[in-house]
Amino acid sequence: MDGTSQTLQVISTSRTIVFLNDWVQSILISSEKKTKLDEKKPEFGASGSVLDLKCWKIFHFCLEKSKTFHLPLICYKDLLRVIHSITMDASSNLNNMSLCCEGTSVERLELYEVALDCISLVFSSHGGVANQNLDLWILLMDKVLELVLEVFKMQLEGSKLGYFVLQLSSCLFEPFAKFLRLHPTRKNNFHNFIDKLLVPLLHSSHVLHSSSWGSSIEWTNLSKLIEEVLAQGLFHPTHIDGFLNLQSSNRYRNSSDATATVKEEKIAIKSYHRHLFDKVEKMIAGKNGLALIGLAELLHLFVSSVTKHKGVLVDGGDSKQSEVASKKISVSHSMEAELRKSILDYFVQILEYLLEYLNKYLQSDGEAVSLFNVSSTIRSINNLLASFINDKLYLRTEDTSEGAAMNFLKLIYDTLVSISSKISHKKASSCGSDEKSQKELYISVRKDLIVTVHHLLDIEYEVVGDDLESLWAMIFSSTACCYSSMDVKGQPLLFSEILRLGCKLIDLYSELRQVDSSISSLCRALRHSSSLVGDSEAYTQFASYSNALSMLLCSSKFRLSLGNAIKAIPEGQASGCIKQLSSDIMESLDWIKCGHQLKTEQSNKCDSLQFRLRAELMGKVLSEVYIIILDSITVTSGNSYLLGVSLTNLLEIIRPGLSNLVSSQEICVLVDGVTLSKTTGCDNVSICWILVVFFRLILSYRSLFRQTIRLVAPRESEKMSLVMSDSLTIRPASDWLEMAGSFGEDLFSSIIQPPATVLDVIHSVLDICTQDSVVLCPPLVWVLNAVALQRLVELNLLIRSSEYKLQWKDADDSSCRKREKRVTRMRNEAVGLTKFMMESLSSIYKDQIFAPSFGGGIDKSFSVGSLEEKSLAYALWWTNCQHVDIWCSHAAKKDLKKFLTLVIQAFISYINEDNCHSTTHKPMHLEKVTAYQIALEFLNNTISYEQRFVCRYMASSFCKILQMSVSSIFATSGVDLSESPDWIKVISEVEKLSDVQIGGFPSRKPDMVPAENCNEQINVELAKCQRLLTLLVQMPEEYLSLESSSLYITYILNLERLLVSSLLEWRSESCSHNPYQIFRLLVTCRKVLPTLALASGKVNVTGSSKCSLPLPWLLKSLSAVIGVQNSFPEDNAFEAKVAIFSMLHYTSYAWLLASKDQFHHEIGSILSDRKLRRKRKNLKPGTVEPDISECNLQSVLQLTDALDENMHKSLTTFKDEFLHKGCQDLNKLSSTIACFQGLLWGLASTLDNKSFRMKLSNNTEMMTRINSSVLSCMNFTSFLIKASFLEDQPSGKMVSSDTKGVLIKCNLEEQSCPAISDLEAFLSEVQHQKLCLKKSLLMQIFRGENAEASFFLGQLFIACSAVVRLNIQIDLTSIPWSLFAIVVDIAQFLLLEFSRSEEMPHQFAFFWLDGAVKFLEELGSYFPRFDPSLSRDFYSKMIGLHLKVIGKCISLQKKEAKLDNQGKSCISLETSRLDEFKERLRMSFRKYMEKKSSELHLLSVIVAVERALVGEQEGVMANYEIVCGSSNGGEVSSFVAGGIDCLDSILELLLTGSKHLEGTIKEHIQNLVACLFNVILHLQGPTIFYDNVESIKAYERPNSGSVVLMCVEILTKISRNPFFFKKGACHMVQCLRVPGALFQYLLQLQIVNISSDIGTSKCAFDRKFSVELYAISCRMLCTAIKNHGSETRDCIALLEDSVSVLLHCLETVNVHHVDGRESFAWEVQEAVKCASCLRRVYEEVRQQKDFFKEHSFKFLSRYIWVYCGFGPAGNGLIREVDEALKPGVYALLDMCSADNELQNLHTVFGEGPCRSTLAALRNDYENNFQYTGKV
Repeated sequence: MDGTSQTLQVISTSRTIVFLNDWVQSILISSEKKTKLDEKKPEFGASGSVLDLKCWKIFHFCLEKSKTFHLPLICYKDLLRVIHSITMDASSNLNNMSLCCEGTSVERLELYEVALDCISLVFSSHGGVANQNLDLWILLMDKVLELVLEVFKMQLEGSKLGYFVLQLSSCLFEPFAKFLRLHPTRKNNFHNFIDKLLVPLLHSSHVLHSSSWGSSIEWTNLSKLIEEVLAQGLFHPTHIDGFLNLQSSNRYRNSSDATATVKEEKIAIKSYHRHLFDKVEKMIAGKNGLALIGLAELLHLFVSSVTKHKGVLVDGGDSKQSEVASKKISVSHSMEAELRKSILDYFVQILEYLLEYLNKYLQSDGEAVSLFNVSSTIRSINNLLASFINDKLYLRTEDTSEGAAMNFLKLIYDTLVSISSKISHKKASSCGSDEKSQKELYISVRKDLIVTVHHLLDIEYEVVGDDLESLWAMIFSSTACCYSSMDVKGQPLLFSEILRLGCKLIDLYSELRQVDSSISSLCRALRHSSSLVGDSEAYTQFASYSNALSMLLCSSKFRLSLGNAIKAIPEGQASGCIKQLSSDIMESLDWIKCGHQLKTEQSNKCDSLQFRLRAELMGKVLSEVYIIILDSITVTSGNSYLLGVSLTNLLEIIRPGLSNLVSSQEICVLVDGVTLSKTTGCDNVSICWILVVFFRLILSYRSLFRQTIRLVAPRESEKMSLVMSDSLTIRPASDWLEMAGSFGEDLFSSIIQPPATVLDVIHSVLDICTQDSVVLCPPLVWVLNAVALQRLVELNLLIRSSEYKLQWKDADDSSCRKREKRVTRMRNEAVGLTKFMMESLSSIYKDQIFAPSFGGGIDKSFSVGSLEEKSLAYALWWTNCQHVDIWCSHAAKKDLKKFLTLVIQAFISYINEDNCHSTTHKPMHLEKVTAYQIALEFLNNTISYEQRFVCRYMASSFCKILQMSVSSIFATSGVDLSESPDWIKVISEVEKLSDVQIGGFPSRKPDMVPAENCNEQINVELAKCQRLLTLLVQMPEEYLSLESSSLYITYILNLERLLVSSLLEWRSESCSHNPYQIFRLLVTCRKVLPTLALASGKVNVTGSSKCSLPLPWLLKSLSAVIGVQNSFPEDNAFEAKVAIFSMLHYTSYAWLLASKDQFHHEIGSILSDRKLRRKRKNLKPGTVEPDISECNLQSVLQLTDALDENMHKSLTTFKDEFLHKGCQDLNKLSSTIACFQGLLWGLASTLDNKSFRMKLSNNTEMMTRINSSVLSCMNFTSFLIKASFLEDQPSGKMVSSDTKGVLIKCNLEEQSCPAISDLEAFLSEVQHQKLCLKKSLLMQIFRGENAEASFFLGQLFIACSAVVRLNIQIDLTSIPWSLFAIVVDIAQFLLLEFSRSEEMPHQFAFFWLDGAVKFLEELGSYFPRFDPSLSRDFYSKMIGLHLKVIGKCISLQKKEAKLDNQGKSCISLETSRLDEFKERLRMSFRKYMEKKSSELHLLSVIVAVERALVGEQEGVMANYEIVCGSSNGGEVSSFVAGGIDCLDSILELLLTGSKHLEGTIKEHIQNLVACLFNVILHLQGPTIFYDNVESIKAYERPNSGSVVLMCVEILTKISRNPFFFKKGACHMVQCLRVPGALFQYLLQLQIVNISSDIGTSKCAFDRKFSVELYAISCRMLCTAIKNHGSETRDCIALLEDSVSVLLHCLETVNVHHVDGRESFAWEVQEAVKCASCLRRVYEEVRQQKDFFKEHSFKFLSRYIWVYCGFGPAGNGLIREVDEALKPGVYALLDMCSADNELQNLHTVFGEGPCRSTLAALRNDYENNFQYTGKV
């Protein structure tokens, strides 16, 4: 086809498309018009109708083709009517739920999809419709909005129809907004837009913001489009000026010309803009609540539109600064003030309508039906105020409204308080039949009221004025409503808002230094509110009110806020606070007295309950406030005297109340001259509450007064001590016994003299506190216990001092008897007080407190007033456990035993699903402290074990409980766990049971663990046994005595015997036991045994084997149950596999400890026997003696014989295809090797003693036996390794029924191999041999796919390493070195694979990893014996292997990587195992550089590390593994990181005394330091401050931040030791530059808020790392200043720059815990820690005064600039950071002379805040820091 014909075809196609487009549009439009005229609904699918799918497909074809040919098409404006018809059809069919289901009404949904595509193409590719007008758009968008609201109402957001509505709305709103932007609405159109679209737009906006689907991207975009439509339709720039002249706020101004401005206002609003406010007024009258809530969005849009229109930014807005900001400051401020005034007018205009509606409610009867509208109105006000705050429309310091804003806000506040008052007098029960819904409504209204008041306080706190009491009354009434509606929806949210507002009031007035006014208003409001509770004669209403206030004021958050506010009181206001407290206590006591008089005068039940309520409020709530004040006051030397005077006045108020009780034990309280007692008509409960107040006040008063006495002048302290009758505080202990009255001084001595004893007063009060074993007032019981504890503290002090004094008594001293009698009286009093405490605990303690219930417990920061009977039990239990050292010395033996038993029972009461299958309890509440946690705290505290009774009775109590649990599990056994069994007989029985298990345990049975037949109680008892044994593991070893360890071991071994028998017999029983739980308990027993053996070995100084373990039993029991995991169900398979490996590990460790003990005993016996024979026979030292009798060798022979026998049996069962038969054979072999290597390591540990090695070498018989056992073990190991891991040696040729023949054959084959007679031959073999390893099996082991083989290989590695160690110690004969060559090859293969991996190793991989590294470590000891020239290559290969593996560990650790593991908190089990493995690698690496290493070997290490640091790796094509990466920072390979870590190990060896490294290091230190700086240079960037990057290749390379931190640490270490490491001048320049270079990126993140690809998604600011880097950077600067003063002085500019950057980073602190820019800032405590580090730099500059004196003012100048807010961030330093820096700043000032440095600063600063700050600093320095020659 030629070009002409192609052109004609295109023209023809274009004409066709245009014709079809016009035709199909005319069809659709005419059909729509006809349908409208006929007033009929269009028929779906009718030919030519708007619902004809064919027409829409034709239209879609035309639009698509025209887009392809770039052909413009005309879309007529009536097409909007067609789209309107589509939306009408979708709306009419919306109720048909089948449209939302899959596979139904497919044709209609297809029509919608095609129509949607057409609409999208019309507006996206063809410029929209022609001649469009606003009326059509309004008609269409009104229906679209209706459709959107219907979708949300029917919750169809996720359906297909909902998706269609979403897409349709987005397609239409965008062009509609564009139309409004290009065609501003005029008068008539503006009215039409408001009348038709304002309400649905506001409604839709609110629904989209509040819906859960609104957070999705699609619905969020729709919400933004709706906002754009509102902004363009209402606040278009062409007519927005009409909203800027409202003058609505003028009527609220304080000026006198308000009337004139009101007239102007009425004229100004007569334009068509008034229609918007008329519509708002109609909305409020029409009670359209959801649309009203959207008014806040309208305010925000108005603010945004105004600021964009004027081109300036109101402070706090979201727009960027425009060019107007570059104008003069005065013009900018005037423009901003004008804008704020216009926005305030708009805000007032809207709010007035809402307030008018609320005023109508206040004036009406307030029917319940109108309360819903009130709720919507208040919520609308709430949202408007929130928008007002977010846009920061009111700044008190920049308010130019002449008081209008303040007055209007006060009007809002007064209206809200009136609403709250009116609601408080209404009862929810009288609101209609639907009581629950009305309660929910009341809760909602109160919540909105509280939130709105909170917003008003955030805007301007002065809206409250001086009437704080009414605000507290509002809070209390809301709290009472909240407490009475516990089961109502929204109640928790209401209480959280109430609590937030209460804390806000305390914090706000604390910042204003007026916290005393807030507290006094709180107390007055509380007292006045009690009279408004009601006139009901039911006590429940009164009790609920006191409980409600207690719920608020006794909450931990409120108490913490109040305590912090009191602590923040300035020093000079502390005494005034105590005076205010005394005045309030007087008012409260008068309030109590008035209530009592009213009760006695009228004798009304209601008045009696009112008096009881007052007493309860004072004891439960007011006393809590008073005590917090007394306990939180800060006492200093400056305010101590005035505080003492105020406290003396407080005592005068307290003293009369308790005088009668203390003097005559009469149960009465004197209140302002009125006696309150039972005889005067007071009930016991009221008296108890009043006593709570007085007792708590006297306790806190004495504590505060003692602090005061210690700080006042000596003369004043004596006077004050007389007031409190406390001579002990001011007198030395030597004078106490000389004062006759000191013994009588106690808690009540300041009340009256002489007082009754504390014990007598307690017994008197107990008579009214308890009634028929019921505690009437739980808080009083706790207070009495606190009183008893306080008295016990004093008595303990006196008793100990007296006993010490009596030790030095003279025989003729007549006063000794008097002193002894006094001590006796004090002891008797202490015993009585302790008895009271124990009785209080036991009388209220219930057995269910130890039940495994997670709902019980007590709050961590409980308040005394809120204690109930059950919580009292927890509180007393917690208190007694925390103060056991105070009372335990006076307790009776039975009480101590009972207490310790309760502790153990509480500890084992915690049973979760891991311990018992049947337990289904939920996890404990995080804010609760349970009995288990209290017991755990007691048992984890070392102070507890320092008490004699714990060590004395722990073993007996533990064993008694264990015996009870075991008796419940094995009821028919009748075994006494305390008896030592006959182990020969026990082993024989186990062998018989094992023989029955022919072929091992049966294969896995899914029904092995019974679900219904299994006894639930037995499972619980098994779990308790687990907890008991866990207790032994947690117990400190130093507190385990030899006798207790022996007892524990006996009980646990007997328990093991029962458990093993139960496992072997489970098939023949009726399944009363859970085999899996039995096995887990057996593993725990085996775990405890090594712990006990180790502890007993430390305390067993006599060398006896009293606590030795029966090793044959350990071996036999392990072999008997080794295959049990095959029988467990699939869901326990993994856990059972881990348990088996744990069993093997613990058994091996037990063999190590027990064999070590026996070898130590046997060899020690040899030494002692020889010495004894020499002494008896007087033999000369050189005389030859006969061998020692075999009796000393019997235990060792028995051990080796038992292992040989077990080894032969294992070989018998070892088949050619063992890998295909399952894991049972491997586990059996592992058990044999585990025990054998435990024996060998026990011997090796014993031979670490040099004298033992020498004596053992002279004992021929024992050496022969050891050589034979080792040879047998190595032949066995050699056979297993070759058969299992080598391809070229078929195992079938080496398996025989005669196992001894096999061993002989193996030995002969070893001898027939090429002779390897010395280490050089081994070296040649290991470097040149080519072995065919079973790499498929090894890769399975590497990947963790064959757990049994992993453990098996690990045990083989450890056994070989033991033989290697023994050979060095005692020079074994016939060591098969060819075997070690194979082991080296296997270890090297696996470790290299590990270094190449890109993922965290499987947890089973650590079995062989640990073993391989252990073998390499022991092998490193042989290199000093090698010829360096022959072994250098092999040595270098081993060093390189260490570098690679250590580097891979650093990559796997990610951001947690450190140079050492000290102080690290492991996040998970994997990271913990990885840290331990890396530490083993470091130990192995150090082994290769021990003192005997040759210089050639050491040089190889240094060269290898240096190559690694520059990124050069042998055998790798990419020979430079350090790259810069992007602008965010570079990266290095794991090999480089390994080199850094190994360099640290080398330096540590040198610094700890390895002088042989000194020469080699000094030659290369310059290059090594340069390499470290090179790494830092490549890695520096903002990404080092981010947390770990989540990606698939997260483990491929080390974390850049961790590598930088390691480099800085090593450089600091080098700088700290200039004697060893001489650095050049250029390196000192780099050291000073590094801190500034690194932290300039953090400074950019804080100030500029750099956004990077890595920092915007899943990566967060790593605060912990940044603090660590900051600290080590400061340390680097300190070491440079200290050790390289002259070099640092030459580079002073770099030092100043780095210090400045570090100081600037302290400006931005995340005080309010918000996101945004401050997300890159530290928390306050973190910033304080960093400031403390920077302070050390300043102080170090002061120490090097000779070098830096002339530069000190530069550091001081920078600090003052930043402090005054002239730093880069402009924030200044917060108080906490500045206080941490102050000592360092004072040190700088100490360097500055007044004539030079300070005068220069004074001149440079000029007039301003910096000069004032300098003057203040000098004044503080002279008063608090400068040394004046006096101490």
